[in-house]
Amino acid sequence: MTKDDLIWVVVRSTGFILLVHAALYVPQIISAIAWIAYLGEWGTISSEGHRVSVGMPQLVSSVAFFVFEGVLGLYFLRSAAWVHKLISFVGAERSNSAPQADVREALRAGEPSQPRAAGRER
Repeated sequence: MTKDDLIWVVVRSTGFILLVHAALYVPQIISAIAWIAYLGEWGTISSEGHRVSVGMPQLVSSVAFFVFEGVLGLYFLRSAAWVHKLISFVGAERSNSAPQADVREALRAGEPSQPRAAGRER
């Protein structure tokens, strides 16, 4: 298994986990809708403001998390090309055989290429 294959396995499994977690919000959404409907039947005890203050925050947060995690999970399962590119990015490697520009400048100025340790004199 190559590095690219391993990255795809991790990305796809993350997408699957996100979709499962999004599916777990469905019972919360149903219960919030049922709670709002249940409070609506008690016309004498609850008012419209009480019904909204009790059920709506839970419903809104559950729907928001369901949509966010569902879309992100589907993206990870379907393509996730940008995430794969981000994870597999390898920066430009430095070569030890060619001195860097600051070392060349130090050699021209007559300074040693290696900095001296603090407290040690030649």
